[in-house]
Amino acid sequence: MIVFLLFFIAYSLCVFLISNVYALIGFSVFNLLLLIIFKINVLKTLKNLYKILFFAIFVFLFNLIFDSVQESAIVAWKILIVTNFAFIFSNVFSPVQIANGVSQMLYPLKLFKVNTDNMVIVIVIALNFIPIIMGEIKTLKQNLRARNVKFNLKTLFTKSHVILTLYFASLLKKAEDLEMVLLSRNYQA
Repeated sequence: MIVFLLFFIAYSLCVFLISNVYALIGFSVFNLLLLIIFKINVLKTLKNLYKILFFAIFVFLFNLIFDSVQESAIVAWKILIVTNFAFIFSNVFSPVQIANGVSQMLYPLKLFKVNTDNMVIVIVIALNFIPIIMGEIKTLKQNLRARNVKFNLKTLFTKSHVILTLYFASLLKKAEDLEMVLLSRNYQA
């Protein structure tokens, strides 16, 4: 697993350090091949790219302030490549496998008496927390609709203290529950 994690880190670094268009085409083709090899659902992949597309467009527009159109497009393309590779990686490996790989990577820190097990538990919680956050956002939207409150920018600014308090209280409770589950199952990295 440690080899795959190191490959993931190296791949991501290469994508962001290389600005050659032909290399980026190669990375894109490699991602496409991985999608085919691991038989990852095309619809899920397109949904993921659609979600990331808004962020990539934002980065593109922001970079236009400082750079040319071509360079800004390359930066947005790099973001799409890396996030797509992360999506593939997260579909191939479970959060526990990733955490075990991180535990293996952090093993040399044990020589300096660093408790890597706690770091791994934090990583497992963080990886498992992403779907929880998405679920909480959906629940929050449904609760607001049930109360006939429209979820838009005006509501977010005028009632943000109520919305964010409920949202973060719920998230912290779920994080505490997840930690208790891991500790009660005597999770060992």
